[in-house]
Amino acid sequence: MVSFLGHPPLQLHIVFQTVSSAGSMSVSTFLYIAAIVASATAVYYPPSVPTNVEESHFAYQLKSFRQELDECAEYLQVTPGSVDNLAANNYVTEDPTLKCLIRCVGINAGWWTVGGNNSGLHGPVIESYFAPGCADTCYAKRTQDCVASKVTPCQDDCTNAYQAFLCYYHQYGNLKSSEEYLPVPQLDAVQAAVDCMLLLRTPKELLEQYVQGVFPEVPETQCLYRCQYLAEGLYDGVTLNLTRVYIRNYKTPAPQIKSPEIQSCVDSRLRENCNECARVFQVSKCPDKYADPDFSAKIFRVAAGLVLAQRTCLDEDLKPRYNAGSAR
Repeated sequence: MVSFLGHPPLQLHIVFQTVSSAGSMSVSTFLYIAAIVASATAVYYPPSVPTNVEESHFAYQLKSFRQELDECAEYLQVTPGSVDNLAANNYVTEDPTLKCLIRCVGINAGWWTVGGNNSGLHGPVIESYFAPGCADTCYAKRTQDCVASKVTPCQDDCTNAYQAFLCYYHQYGNLKSSEEYLPVPQLDAVQAAVDCMLLLRTPKELLEQYVQGVFPEVPETQCLYRCQYLAEGLYDGVTLNLTRVYIRNYKTPAPQIKSPEIQSCVDSRLRENCNECARVFQVSKCPDKYADPDFSAKIFRVAAGLVLAQRTCLDEDLKPRYNAGSAR
């Protein structure tokens, strides 16, 4: 077989058979025939896409409920038919395996946590998958009452997660088909902060202050906040997404984060400064009245320690490159 200009090999056994049957054929005639075969059968094949290269992405993810359901079916070896039947029956089931399937969805989406001080249901996360009726003003109270009565310590974890989901499914609103924001897990948030510090070449002296919980309001710190907010999907290059900030703070849920008051603060501060990093840094403070004001700082403290542990004397930033006089 012969390959021409990167094309797949061409089968020329017919030509060889012709040469074999006509022994007197000259070499030049054979090459001429081969060229005709090549030109008649050669097709342009574009370069194949490398299979080992992933598309660039930030730390956050968007997933639909059905996508999470199908992923969990793969994890737990639940057949597609069983999943379809579950959805067709409005998720009513007595099958323990299917109840654990819903629990898996909760863990996958971040609205159900197992173990630790924050185990159980996270309202700000699960409610993003449901759309209340426009005229319904009691959906939140009904859902809370349902969860309080159905989710009890006396039940196993799969049953509790399943009952919590049913409360939202029956009381809160219609289940959405759209992709929704997943809160970034702690380890992923720390990794995003490490990446930002390395990408921005945060000075060693600043990292040492971060580890101590000191965050000077200097350009390097401001740009670190911007990078982190981009990575977590809280800032899109234009404005702050307050719904995602609300979901991010699910451990201390405060619907006021999404209020017109905070949105007005965001809109105002976006107009105050023409410097991108300074603008995002100031905007990030708007929800602090109701959100955890140290949320990012806690992540940066851990990340700074990890980055410092990797530093060597060959690094270029052993000397401070920021105005320490502007530190607060």
